[in-house]
Amino acid sequence: MNNLPKHLKFFGPLLVLTMLQLSACSNATATAVADQSGMDSAGAKPQNSGRSGYQLQVLKNCKVLSERALNAQELKLYQELQLAEQRMKQLEAPLKQMEAELATQSKALEHVSRQIEQQAGQRQGPDPTLLQAQAEFSNKISAVVDSHQADIDALSSQGQYIATVATEFEQLVIKPLDKGSYDQIRLYPQNGQAPEDCQQGMFFSASR
Repeated sequence: MNNLPKHLKFFGPLLVLTMLQLSACSNATATAVADQSGMDSAGAKPQNSGRSGYQLQVLKNCKVLSERALNAQELKLYQELQLAEQRMKQLEAPLKQMEAELATQSKALEHVSRQIEQQAGQRQGPDPTLLQAQAEFSNKISAVVDSHQADIDALSSQGQYIATVATEFEQLVIKPLDKGSYDQIRLYPQNGQAPEDCQQGMFFSASR
């Protein structure tokens, strides 16, 4: 839309970026702190016992090649990821509120902008009252985004932190493994059972 004010042109990419940040942060933690549902299905008992509370499996072609408990360093990083996930959920709350606030304003703005676009070819040009309404909605959107800028920055920072810790954990786990020697690395609670389905569970890495 050529008649969109600069506020709207700015808002679109920013909202997309914010949503991508939410998605990226969720993906960054999904492999580290996953829903435990489905892990209670019947399966093989752990062959290695340990006191970390989590068992690590290395799989190749859907077969378990090795299995062990997390060591102290791995457990420390995993616990950091769990805490980071809890913090992430707290940080996401105000941005969900921002989404709701923006939805109403952006819908109204889109409606007005469509009307302006339809009138753009007329000799007298778009109705000035529509242009004024467009500017007002755009300003309201910018105000909402500005009011949540600290929340956006905090979420982005937390996402970067999670990505750093997750990468450190992954590199620590795969360090003793040869490249191409495994398909997946799976983590599950020691007080549970390993899922029978090799595609089920918490996966941290795929062989590169």
